[in-house]
Amino acid sequence: MSHASHAATRECIVITRFAREQPGFLDFSYRIKALARHYRVTLVSDFPLEQAELAIPNLQYIILAGGEGRAGWLRYIWECGKLLRARRPHCAVLLHSLVAPVALLAHGVATALYWNEHPSHFAAAPDAAAPVKRGLRFLARWLIFQGARKASVVMPIGEAHRDDLLVHGCAPQRVRLIYMGVDAAFDSAALHSVAAASGTPLELVYVGSVCKARGRDIMLEAIAIANRDGCIARLTLVGANDTEQAHCREYARRIGIAEAVRVRGRISGTEIPACLQQADVGLCLWEDQPWWRFNPPTKLFEYLVAGLPVLASDIRTHTDYVANGRNGFIFRYDSKSLATVIGMMWQRRGELPQLKRQARASGERYIWQRIEPVFLQAIEEIARP
Repeated sequence: MSHASHAATRECIVITRFAREQPGFLDFSYRIKALARHYRVTLVSDFPLEQAELAIPNLQYIILAGGEGRAGWLRYIWECGKLLRARRPHCAVLLHSLVAPVALLAHGVATALYWNEHPSHFAAAPDAAAPVKRGLRFLARWLIFQGARKASVVMPIGEAHRDDLLVHGCAPQRVRLIYMGVDAAFDSAALHSVAAASGTPLELVYVGSVCKARGRDIMLEAIAIANRDGCIARLTLVGANDTEQAHCREYARRIGIAEAVRVRGRISGTEIPACLQQADVGLCLWEDQPWWRFNPPTKLFEYLVAGLPVLASDIRTHTDYVANGRNGFIFRYDSKSLATVIGMMWQRRGELPQLKRQARASGERYIWQRIEPVFLQAIEEIARP
């Protein structure tokens, strides 16, 4: 019997836990839409989901409010477990590392866990923390990893996550590396990208959360350094909230690059491919924090599929995917190093078409339409008939 023929009878409950300020939802949307074509899907969240990417026909939406903080998180986990035990769906998809502990409460229900963020990101324990706080954070991390160990299948989004899950005792036969995926619309953007006129500045784009920890000031300072002897690069920042937009514009004005910087607010995921068509190069940079050594950024793969070489800071979750001089360039996490790479690209701008072709070729393996059958097969293997 085909998967699709089960759609009217088999139920899948998808459990989410998103940050209120989260900018990106495409990777979640890909998975929910794929499931909705083969199962009756109920989407569970702890607040109303109003994002365009998550407005999917024929879904039932349930809100189980838990509240803020760790106590609210635990209440939400408990309520999700109660829902699974009451409804007993054919399978449940836990669509975020944060909801991994639901697998501990889903008695008799097969669970697939989407492992997209490292537990240290939301349960860090600084050395200076009080013993009780450190203990609570240790418990939170243990619960998340224990949920991963218990899940019927756990789906890390990158090699670093996969290796870490194995170190933390997940059974190898239950761990399936499945990349986040990038919609084929980004590949179409590569085909329709705008070729820069000879001698015009390089168009750099950054898409995602805009803040200090994600290299905001480093990018702006690098543009100022690179453009000291004339404008060779322009920067477009996409995804800044109102406060960050004001900061970026004022900072750019103060260091004399207002004409070379464009700042945009958040846009829906479906608008990003068209945004990338106008660019020559994509930017990825992060502070070297423990969690960012595991969490590969969505934008990196979107840039590659869209045929944009990537300028990436030297952290493992970038260097695993960007081959220096092949589909982008690696720089140290500081403005001088980034400015140097921008200058080098300007000097070698005749090679840009070849770099773009190589970037697009290296991105082919991340196109969601290639990954979707692998994802659905992994779900099918655990779902009750």
